[in-house]
Amino acid sequence: MGRYTAYFNDIWKMQASRKVIGITLFGALIDNSTPFTPGNPVDFSEGAGKAVQMLTQKGYDFVVVTGQPPSRTKNLEQHDFENILSGMKNAFEQLGARIKNVYYAPSVDKNDPYVKPNTGMFDRAQAEGAVKWEGTYYIGAEANDAKVAVKVKAIPVLIKSPGKESKTKAFELTHQVKVQEFNSLLEFAEQLPSSY
Repeated sequence: MGRYTAYFNDIWKMQASRKVIGITLFGALIDNSTPFTPGNPVDFSEGAGKAVQMLTQKGYDFVVVTGQPPSRTKNLEQHDFENILSGMKNAFEQLGARIKNVYYAPSVDKNDPYVKPNTGMFDRAQAEGAVKWEGTYYIGAEANDAKVAVKVKAIPVLIKSPGKESKTKAFELTHQVKVQEFNSLLEFAEQLPSSY
């Protein structure tokens, strides 16, 4: 055994025991109030950077599960997702946060098992050990995010887009579930208790 083996084993155990929050990119982390165009600069939504820091300090890591932006000028290709996700990972690292893994579906075909509200990406994340969805928060920005969260037994959280009405009331009644809605990721982070 090496000199630092026990030390690193303790660190890895600590990291493995941290709780995880699932989150989508567009509308929750990245502003999507105007149509997104591939190649445009990607910036956090207002307060999202501070929210990520706060959630990290409260003991949470992240799993990103995302698809095409709800508002876009054209579909993103695989290389667009790779570039955006690489930039997000770097931004998270600079904030002291940890993304355990990322899952994305460039398709828009509703029959694709990986396109939300289908559970393919979520099932894969759980099978790979990135997250156990039951009782975990999944933060999204549209009704399909809430639908898939309920399917995998996660706690659905929606970040409301400014000036847009969310369409979750009928869904809540049909599925007998309450979708938590917030005006920003920061508002969610401020009310969430520490995981420690």
